Amino acid sequence: MGNGYVNTIEAACDTPAGTELERCLTIKRTHGLGNVFCLLPVLDELLEEGHQLTVLTRPEWTHAFSILRPRISWQVSADQVPANQETVENTEDETVRGENQGEDQGKNQGEKVIDLDELTENLVPCEHRVDEFGRLLGIDSVLGPLRLQVPAVWRVPFEKLAGSVVFAPEGGHSSRTWPIEQASQLKDYLADEKLVLVGTSREGEIRCDYDIRGRLQVHELLGLLSVAGAVITMDSAVLHIAAGLGVPTVAVFGGIDPDYRVRPEQKVVVVQARMKCCPCNKNEICADRFDCIKAARASDIAAALTIAKTTREKVYFHPA
Repeated sequence: MGNGYVNTIEAACDTPAGTELERCLTIKRTHGLGNVFCLLPVLDELLEEGHQLTVLTRPEWTHAFSILRPRISWQVSADQVPANQETVENTEDETVRGENQGEDQGKNQGEKVIDLDELTENLVPCEHRVDEFGRLLGIDSVLGPLRLQVPAVWRVPFEKLAGSVVFAPEGGHSSRTWPIEQASQLKDYLADEKLVLVGTSREGEIRCDYDIRGRLQVHELLGLLSVAGAVITMDSAVLHIAAGLGVPTVAVFGGIDPDYRVRPEQKVVVVQARMKCCPCNKNEICADRFDCIKAARASDIAAALTIAKTTREKVYFHPA
């Protein structure tokens, strides 16, 4: 298929058993920040098994992950380097060099790249994303939930926001984004809370105490979430980070089965409508109305937040 990528795990691991080459794996994942966080428990297990790992991903993510998992080589995937740019500098002013850096490293070592973007492109959700990645990478053992520890230096800039409720109303797709008119009502029910708004899009006015949408790099988002008193989010990267940090979390779900995203032992209150078509797991029949995600009212989220602050495990909350 070109570019050195392979689309089956069997083809990616076709070197003779017991060779040093088999222990060196190069894995590509550029789609979805939350997916890369879900990949971490799988990578941890591969490290325990003695693999040497290189992960090809987006340039804006490499810095944070190289600190979170320093035993892994985090590099920029060749297809993520702008055509008119030969180098990309990360937040530590280290330079990621070469338009074909990731591919060249694999070729120099005689490796092939396991392209998780392609492997999962047409997969219908049927298991937790961590388990899905584990299966695709040939792991048979039971994988636990994501665990994260944030460096103290990342937390320091957000100490004034310690104890706040961090609110992330978007999830990268309409089926995972709370309508603005509903999101803007949440502050009415959380008048006594310091509400901090995060996200990648700054479109739409949502009432809050601090709106820092579009301003945070990945390590800064981690720093903020690590000092949060609670988190309200959709099915997004913020959910996986908050759950990995052990922060009390309310997660609003649309058509995806929450069991495919949240482990039973994680402190997450799952808000999902009771509908005959829900969960549909991407087999939508609603003509993009996404009534399931719209069913959650601001009052429901406020009630779920009260539960989240005391629960020690996953709890379901169904809007009336």
